[in-house]
Amino acid sequence: MRNLVIDQTAVLRELRQFRGGVADTSTLIYLDRLGVLPLAARSFALLLIPQVVDEYGALPEGAVLASAPDSGPTDHLLCRVAQSLGQPVLSEDKQVLRRARALNLAYYNTLMLVLALGIQGFFPLATCAALLARLRTFARYGPDVLAVGDRMLQFLEQTLPDGP
Repeated sequence: MRNLVIDQTAVLRELRQFRGGVADTSTLIYLDRLGVLPLAARSFALLLIPQVVDEYGALPEGAVLASAPDSGPTDHLLCRVAQSLGQPVLSEDKQVLRRARALNLAYYNTLMLVLALGIQGFFPLATCAALLARLRTFARYGPDVLAVGDRMLQFLEQTLPDGP
């Protein structure tokens, strides 16, 4: 296991300013399994390309449909649309996140979205902790990503003891 090093203060600043991005099907599924998809869609601009809506089976209430080219792999289209709109990529898929990184796009997974919801005051940090514990039961995150989440949550609990 490699130990991912992050600047927790910079991540806190980013997540305070987070306003949304172009979401992949995997993120919709994870948010739905956690029961926070409606809250996330109301709180942030979840932009979805038609291919993701087709894969997911619906346009979640509050999500915004973004136009995309008609052909090509969904992963590529997702990143192209994010790039053209100047938006981050929201995905759990390592290939999508690698592509986003190669295009110098910001990217976030559901773990970070849950932290952003807590940081921005949409629910208490205790709820954040409970959601991250539930996320651990089904997410396909490696130990390094889970460790980042744990360290970030601990940092937030120390930094924001009375809430965001």
